[in-house]
Amino acid sequence: MVTDRRSLLTELKRRNVLRAAVLYVGATWALAQGISQLTPALGLPEWTTRWFLITASIGFPVWLAFAWFYEFTPQGIKRESEIAPGESYARSTARKLDFAIIGVLSIAVVLLASGYFVHRQTSGIGAEFDPPKDSLVVLPFRNLASDPEQQYFSDGITEELTGALGENPALRVIAWDTASTLRDAALSATDVGKRLNVANVVHGSILRNGDEVRITAELVNTVTGYELWSDHYDGSFKDIFKVQDEVSEAIARALEVKFARSDLPAGRTANSQAHELVLKGRGLAKKENAANLAEAADYFRQAIALDPGYAEAHALLSRTLLVLTEHSNLPLATTLPTVRAEAQKALELDPRNAEGWVALGNAFGSADPKQTEQARAAYRKALELDPSNVPAHIDYGIVLPLKDQLAEYREATLLDPANEIAWNNLAVAAQDLGDSNLMMTAEKMLLKLDPKDVDGAFGLAYAYQQLHREDEVAAAFDLVQPSTPVDQQQVDAARLAYGALANPELRPHALTALQQLAAHRSNPQVAGNLLQLYLALGENASAMQLLEGHCPAQPVGCSDLAVNPMYLPLRADPRFQQLAKRYTTTAL
Repeated sequence: MVTDRRSLLTELKRRNVLRAAVLYVGATWALAQGISQLTPALGLPEWTTRWFLITASIGFPVWLAFAWFYEFTPQGIKRESEIAPGESYARSTARKLDFAIIGVLSIAVVLLASGYFVHRQTSGIGAEFDPPKDSLVVLPFRNLASDPEQQYFSDGITEELTGALGENPALRVIAWDTASTLRDAALSATDVGKRLNVANVVHGSILRNGDEVRITAELVNTVTGYELWSDHYDGSFKDIFKVQDEVSEAIARALEVKFARSDLPAGRTANSQAHELVLKGRGLAKKENAANLAEAADYFRQAIALDPGYAEAHALLSRTLLVLTEHSNLPLATTLPTVRAEAQKALELDPRNAEGWVALGNAFGSADPKQTEQARAAYRKALELDPSNVPAHIDYGIVLPLKDQLAEYREATLLDPANEIAWNNLAVAAQDLGDSNLMMTAEKMLLKLDPKDVDGAFGLAYAYQQLHREDEVAAAFDLVQPSTPVDQQQVDAARLAYGALANPELRPHALTALQQLAAHRSNPQVAGNLLQLYLALGENASAMQLLEGHCPAQPVGCSDLAVNPMYLPLRADPRFQQLAKRYTTTAL
């Protein structure tokens, strides 16, 4: 046996199999180093290096067999059996392999050194990017179905998965509304992490074929770019909630955060047809116009008809009906009893349904008179069950004292950076508190999210004026792109009004522009901006007259009369004091 082993070892050396093995391993390692360093720069998937190593491992025995049976000759590669006795080229092949090994090892050393250097150079950058370890975003899963009409399905499933993860108190999950804006963005996991300040990204795909569904998901650390977990799940649509739970639990395990069965959302249905209707309704409800909201409400009603015990459908119907009163002629007074009844039904079926508690809080907050304490209690319960619920943070802020609102609005903007309502509410609260720097930041963000937002330009101009940055006031209107003739008229009037503060010769032209703009004062947006310009020019009488007509028609717009510093020039006027007493609901 010893002789056999020695003979085999001698033969391996003679045929240069050992040298070939060393060359292969060295070349594989060097290439893996190069690929891992180039992956981020080329935007390649994080698993590229791993699959290269797997492929190389499969090819290793093939390479060894090649080295055993073939030699390099001046006439090319030949099988050993084809070489005449005494004409072996093993020595020359050995020298070639030795040179190749030395070259590969030299390259490997250079790559290792450069990798160390790059790591040293980028470690400082990485140190600056230090997102909260418990932060997470679920990007829109790709719809692999051949039918693009199935987009609502993949979006709905992804949104539900986002909600399921958000109900885990150990995680801070970016809202679906913001995540969905990155659907077609060609960003690496690290780029997404830096943009949203999150430590983890979940992405994947959904393939639906009839009743069968395959979900593939991957969890990536945005700081390192490394994959933490990936898997795929096959099942029928009626078992989709089970799949969502498995994904949620797997992600929690990968992140090493506490997760209990009680953390999983309830209020679901076993009726796949009812679930399908809810997914369709979710997609339509995102498009906040009367037609889509009405159709979404109808889908939720159909789902309830199929499964009256579907708590989530009741909660979504409650919320949609309330929003519909804000975007249509549907009267709030006659709709509010149904809004409250649907919310209460959702909670009767599932007391842990966070959407139901938000809907109930909205019903209390929309009552006349407002049931503020009951609304606050409902929102607190919703946030206890789902700390990442952005509507709960925003609506809770509305019913809190002014100084307490900022914390809720700030959290909402962190969880949902693309949420214009959150940024607008933050800007208004900052204005009422006299924090012009914060107001400036919020208004800039609003203009970034919507360059057509004329209100954002007016808010930014006001903040600049309060910060005594007069030279930037007019520039605020250069950031907006008016989309209607009335919006353009507002911007032109604002430029004249603020220009008149520096050049009194422009004042007559500015007053004429404001008089013409007043023809549109029935528009709440125009009325609010016109008030700002009247007060900026010291036209207090005109501002007071406008307020007296504006507040009865838009009481919500006058809810901060007593605290908004913009109205300081009017506070001594008895007529203003009466309006403030009647309409102010915002408390410090």
